[in-house]
Amino acid sequence: MAVFMCRWPNGDFSFVSAANHQEAVEMLGEIDNAEGCPLGKVEDLMVHFRLEEDGTFVLEGFGEVTEEVIWKEYPILDKTLDQVFGAVKGEPLTGEHMQVIGEAVNKERGRVQPQEVRQPGTLLGQQTPNTLDAPTRIVDREIEESALERLKEFKPKGKPN
Repeated sequence: MAVFMCRWPNGDFSFVSAANHQEAVEMLGEIDNAEGCPLGKVEDLMVHFRLEEDGTFVLEGFGEVTEEVIWKEYPILDKTLDQVFGAVKGEPLTGEHMQVIGEAVNKERGRVQPQEVRQPGTLLGQQTPNTLDAPTRIVDREIEESALERLKEFKPKGKPN
C-alpha cells in the first residue's frame, strides 16, 4: 500500500492509503470526485493528533518531511507566509498582513484546475458521471457489471442462428 496526497481545486488536500493511483481516486470518492486532481505519492507520512478532554481529536501537526510535501503544493501561499512572517519578526499580524495572506489563499484556490480525464467507454457511461460525479473507472465497472447481469437474464426467443 502507498499513501497518496490529493490536492483539491478548492485548496483542500487529503491523504489516502491505497494500492495504486486508481484505487486512491476511488477511495477519495467519499469526499468528492478526485479524478483529474493532482494526486501524488507521499513517501513519508507523519500526522499527529491531540486527544481533547471532550473526546475529540485536534490536528496537532505534521512531520517535517510531510510538511515539505504539503508546501510544495502551495507555492504562492508558502512564499507569501515567508515574506509576511519575515517582515513581522514575531510581532502580531495586522489587518494588512491578513489581507495579503487572504489574497494568497484565493490565488491558491484558483491555481489548480482538474485535468482532462478519459471518458467512460459507453454512451450511458458518458452520461453517468455528469449525474453521479463518479470516477470513470467506477462508472465503467458498474455499467459492465450491470450489462453482464442483464445478459445472464436474457432469454432469446426462437433458435439461435
